[in-house]
Amino acid sequence: MTNVDERDGGRASMRTPVLVVLLLVTGVVVGGGAAYLLMSRGGTSAADADTCGAYDTVEVTVGPELYGTVLMALEKSAPECTRVEPDMRPGVDVAKGVSLGGALPDIWIPESRYLTTQAYIGRVRPRVVARSLAHTPVLLVGGSAAKQFDSWGDAEGSGLVSVPDPESSVAGTLAVVAPQAEARAVGRSAADARQVVVPFAQTYGARRSRGDDDEVTPVMFPRSSPRLVVTTEQELAAAQGRTDLRDLTPAVGAPVLDFPLAVSEDAPPAAREVARSLADWLGSPEGRAELNAQGLRATGDRSSPTSGVTTILHTPSGGAISSTVQSWRTLAVPSSILAVVDASGSMDFSAGQGTRMDLLADAAGIGLSFLPDHARVGLWIFSIDKGGPSQDWRELEPIRRLDDLRFGRTQRYALRQRVDELSSLTGGGTGLYDTALAAYEEAVRSYRPHYSNAVVLLTDGQNDDPGSIGLPALLAQLKALRDPERPVRLVGIAISGDADLAALKQMSHATGGEAYLAAQPQDVLEVFAKAVLSR
Repeated sequence: MTNVDERDGGRASMRTPVLVVLLLVTGVVVGGGAAYLLMSRGGTSAADADTCGAYDTVEVTVGPELYGTVLMALEKSAPECTRVEPDMRPGVDVAKGVSLGGALPDIWIPESRYLTTQAYIGRVRPRVVARSLAHTPVLLVGGSAAKQFDSWGDAEGSGLVSVPDPESSVAGTLAVVAPQAEARAVGRSAADARQVVVPFAQTYGARRSRGDDDEVTPVMFPRSSPRLVVTTEQELAAAQGRTDLRDLTPAVGAPVLDFPLAVSEDAPPAAREVARSLADWLGSPEGRAELNAQGLRATGDRSSPTSGVTTILHTPSGGAISSTVQSWRTLAVPSSILAVVDASGSMDFSAGQGTRMDLLADAAGIGLSFLPDHARVGLWIFSIDKGGPSQDWRELEPIRRLDDLRFGRTQRYALRQRVDELSSLTGGGTGLYDTALAAYEEAVRSYRPHYSNAVVLLTDGQNDDPGSIGLPALLAQLKALRDPERPVRLVGIAISGDADLAALKQMSHATGGEAYLAAQPQDVLEVFAKAVLSR
């Protein structure tokens, strides 16, 4: 962003130690969004004003791991007559903002090159002027009871690895794609390597649903724990009070945070000079020593006293990483579903080798088989007065975890029994609107963090309860109940063209959900999977 400023004519004099301490104390604490001025390295403001007259403002946004070192580098190397505004922001946050139409910083130093690709920032094309300013390997770390695995795939498939959220952590992302990066070296096919994400993500989701692994650090487990933690070499070097911690990264190699230096096409000319000066200083003996002091490897360093990693795994393409993280998002966030099934008389209509309800029940039984134990599922049915006078819905099973044990049976078993009963429970008209509101209210009350919370409403008809709430009032109440901080989606599934798909869409959209058409009852399972997985 070009900004020629003449108000103070240059950069005020500040000695390096004082400035860096000030910025580390204030900037690191507040994180992204704070900007500080780095001005000229010597002289007085008056002298700078006489010399410069005007100066360019250059934004420099840096990932947290390298931020402190970059501040020092800028103070020692930034060109005269240039004002630099540093900002500490995770690269994932910057990339997300750019992909949504935001501007790139003039100079951007994210944690990994994949964040600069089209898969993450769209058609914006920054110029990468240095492929790596520093690097730190991603490690698997454990205490005395933990063991080293032969490969990342073996470790992640063991259920013993805790990983930072790959949707917000670059180290977490690189760990998730490590099985793909190592595949050829360990003799695993590309398809098999991609499949490793399934058990890894589901284990992660199960732990998060219990409140575990909210914050992943090298020292999070006791010495006797067999668990491994995904961390970086820099974080391990900074870990305090745990002399038992060991680098247990597979010998095949490690992914790496490589900190590229990118300059925006729209940056002022001074940005290129700042970038060159920054890269030169970090490559100097003084800069390399400072990187090492901060637990980072300088360019060309092949080893470190902190870990035994000497082999670096190739980072997959941005597209491959983005696809894997999307799969992770779907698999790792467990579902909390209130399934609400139309049990009106029209569900007895013939549909091939059975009724509509027969086919729906078959699909529900299959669907239950694929949901993990930590998924939460409840079941309602509805038709006019199905639950008694003036109540169109009836609860068959409340929302519980599928492995929840009550009265000698799990929730999964109880739901299977209820599904087998569905075909015997049909009759009456379609009390759609009152049921939709009651189900959404129940799902909001039963909201669980770390879950994808949803009401899945399946119907083959239109609301024909004359005493029910009207559609406009229903939509208003659904919108009033919606809370972006505690999101619950209503997902509608219209079974056949007889259903009121337009009304289902309006109800779903009011809650941030979507509605789908299963043109034939036998399509319900496929549509249900699509609906549930649309996060």
